[in-house]
Amino acid sequence: MNFWSYFVLFFFPFLGGTIGLIIQTQKTEYLKLFLAFSGAFLFSITAISIIPEVYGQETQWDVGYFVLGGFFLQIIIDLFSHGVEHGHLHHHQTNKKPYGIFIALSIHAFLEGMAAGSNLFSDHIHSNFVFGIAMHEIPAAFALITILKASDVKRRYLYGWLVLYAFMTIAGALFSQFAVSQAPAIENYMVYLVAIVIGVFLHISTTILFENTEDHRFSRFKLIAIAIGVGIALLSTLVHIH
Repeated sequence: MNFWSYFVLFFFPFLGGTIGLIIQTQKTEYLKLFLAFSGAFLFSITAISIIPEVYGQETQWDVGYFVLGGFFLQIIIDLFSHGVEHGHLHHHQTNKKPYGIFIALSIHAFLEGMAAGSNLFSDHIHSNFVFGIAMHEIPAAFALITILKASDVKRRYLYGWLVLYAFMTIAGALFSQFAVSQAPAIENYMVYLVAIVIGVFLHISTTILFENTEDHRFSRFKLIAIAIGVGIALLSTLVHIH
């Protein structure tokens, strides 16, 4: 991974969380449009680039089982994160500190970082993979900070929590690369880790795309946002995203 990959993996969630710090929670309805865009982009990148790359690898075991496992792993993570990684805001849970949500999201981000730190992909596919992770971390960080604010976490601590969360994907990537450097045989199993992350991506992106808005007011704009996300994903197959 190059410097820009690390920068994107840190900056995008930091940006999402900063936006969550700045704007009022009552004005988060436009988050749904960005969610539609990011969900469409993530699903398209997964279908167009990542799945063919993984299934093209020579593997000892069928990677399909690991994709399926990743899909259901995300369901388990949702039990603790309450769907924050796909933009769910639960303001009714303001009577307790949402540290369980933070831990679940951090595990999720660390796992994706480990997959990003693998040497499985070509440079082009890897750029799209990193960009897809970073894109969906924007609404995740936004929702996390919004919930922390609603839970009366002191403002001076919020940036600390945000920086810690933004480092999670980088930490996962560094851990993955360190593990491979210490035990090169681990690299042969990275394809299964990426397959698990594919399952996670499929769960998150389809959940975003098939959830309806509360009053259907943005249905037309949501369709436009989805079309833009798919279009950019298709364009990225022709040019590199750095």
